Amino acid sequence: MDTFFIEFRDPLFGIVVFFILLFILSFLSYWWGRYKAAKEHRDLESFLGKFESLEEGEKLTEQVQTNSLSSESWLLLAQSFEHQGNYEKSVEIYHALLSKNRDPIFQKDALLLLGKSFFKAGFLERSRQTYLQILQNAPRTPQALHFLVLIYEQLQQYDKALEVMESLHELSPETVNEKLYLECRILISNHRIPIDEKAQKLIDFYETHRHLGYMIFEWLFTYRPQLGWSHFDQSLSKRLSDILWRLRDENLDLDIISRNTYLRELFSAKGSVELAEGSSLFELDTLIALRRCGTLKATIQFEYTCGECKQISFLPFHRCPHCHAIDSVDVIMNLSKERFEENNSLQ
Repeated sequence: MDTFFIEFRDPLFGIVVFFILLFILSFLSYWWGRYKAAKEHRDLESFLGKFESLEEGEKLTEQVQTNSLSSESWLLLAQSFEHQGNYEKSVEIYHALLSKNRDPIFQKDALLLLGKSFFKAGFLERSRQTYLQILQNAPRTPQALHFLVLIYEQLQQYDKALEVMESLHELSPETVNEKLYLECRILISNHRIPIDEKAQKLIDFYETHRHLGYMIFEWLFTYRPQLGWSHFDQSLSKRLSDILWRLRDENLDLDIISRNTYLRELFSAKGSVELAEGSSLFELDTLIALRRCGTLKATIQFEYTCGECKQISFLPFHRCPHCHAIDSVDVIMNLSKERFEENNSLQ
């Protein structure tokens, strides 16, 4: 019997113990992987169970489950529905694919697309839950963090958006402009700060970073126009045309206007001053000529375009609603007919 016994001092004893420990660790690792995969599957099933399917969607789900088309083909079909604005069908396809395909990488991609569909459709809470589900299993997912920032921003929960942005900034350092944007948003939305103190902080912010000029000067000219003029960045004159156009005549700084060629033309076209006889811009030149002729039947309407994606919007924005770029707004001037309010009183 002594021939089969290995003493603890024997080198073979250490080798046997090593292989036993290796077997135990491999066994535990294998079952931990099985447990984690099963838990992720249960979490996904629980997540999908939160959203009820429509009757038409059930037929579509059945087709996804039984049709021989590949999952990638169904993804392309779902994205085409999304581009057409048919978010219900795209969501149903994503749900069915998540139930059908168990591959973790595919499920992550499908959840990203599902959250995007919810976001575009305006279901912000469902979109938020979708991206949180992704981050629960894959915390280092920049796309999920980015859309989570957008969701909190639209909900005006800027503090939470900034918290998520801290994590996103670690993964993508080029998002520093978005971080500055959220900090500026938090400052503007903080009603506890007095207006004069807030105005000074915004001025300091702009002079430090030279960024977010449209948003900052829009606030300044709305609440403290004198401070806006005293710290006016004349390189932003054309970009701030719509904001300056809406200023009342008593809030104008004639000294600054008289020294700036574009501002002389802009306010001469508006009729606030008579400092320009013409302009290189057709719209301003036409209005100046009409006013010199004594005709006041035209004005300027503004449209807004993104400097990144070139999409046009009828409303001003600080973050592009299409490509989500920061501080990319450009102003487009259009001539339109002046509308006068008629007095319809019965006097």
